[in-house]
Amino acid sequence: MMYRLKGLIYGVISSATFGLIPLFALPAIRNGIGVDSVMFYRFGISALVLGLWLVIRRYDLRISGRELFTLAGLGIFYAMTALLLTTSYLYIPSGIATTIHFLYPVVVTTVMILFFKDKVSVPVIGATLMAILGVYLLSNNGTAGTVSLKGLLLVLTTVVTYALYIVGVNKSCVHRMDGLKLTFYVLLAGAMVFGLNLSVKGVPLDPIPDWETGVYLLLLALIPTLVSDFTLILSVQHVGSTTTAVLGCMEPLTAVCMGVWFLHESLGFWQLAGIVIILSAVSVVILANSKDGFRPRRLIPLKLRKAVRWIKPINFSH
Repeated sequence: MMYRLKGLIYGVISSATFGLIPLFALPAIRNGIGVDSVMFYRFGISALVLGLWLVIRRYDLRISGRELFTLAGLGIFYAMTALLLTTSYLYIPSGIATTIHFLYPVVVTTVMILFFKDKVSVPVIGATLMAILGVYLLSNNGTAGTVSLKGLLLVLTTVVTYALYIVGVNKSCVHRMDGLKLTFYVLLAGAMVFGLNLSVKGVPLDPIPDWETGVYLLLLALIPTLVSDFTLILSVQHVGSTTTAVLGCMEPLTAVCMGVWFLHESLGFWQLAGIVIILSAVSVVILANSKDGFRPRRLIPLKLRKAVRWIKPINFSH
């Protein structure tokens, strides 16, 4: 039970810290760093910091050829998700992109059932649908925008790449690899992908203009990248792909909260409804992973259940 509880906590931490990306990335972009350069700094700094830590701690970083191939694939899936999702914002409204992207729990669940014969409980399936509805309401800010076919294809691709990444961490040959070691190689592969992206586009790496921007990039690399991916991997290893994917609904929730608190964005009725639905979905997942499983009657306070138990049924025969 404690093992699964740790996995649930890791999943919530991962998705919540992922939601901090705009808080650190947007100021860096406003200070003159291009999106492609921000992505390279994000993955490059996180890989460098973690790599130095592993060397200092004398971790064994040796891997087999099979593991190298698998880690390269996982890194590409992870990096492509970040790149394509960010690019899709240029073609379709971010709210629509976020909602479509969050279809990945459905893909994860489908892959686990069809290819790995995974048994998914009815409460978890219900929580998945609740989470998608909550993300839709949370991302719907009422603003209209042009929806292009290119943008839709980009964000639909992220649904597949992110789902494959989560399933790959769970079912590939690197599943039992130390979490820090696995995180390092995924981030390193991501940095290489974004370095190649800059090279192919012929765009030079934007220099860091001042220390303030450097701090934002460092925080972006450490919190919503290093911490997020590390805890994501630990969550998958503890509770599996499907549960971790559903817990990912905390990401847009955190992003909206940060936007309201720090960027002075508005919060409407439907967004509040989305927050309630998302928190309900997370609660269902936690209860479904508890020792006794999901029992709706446990949502009723104990004292009320006892009171109802002692109420005698009314006899209408007289």
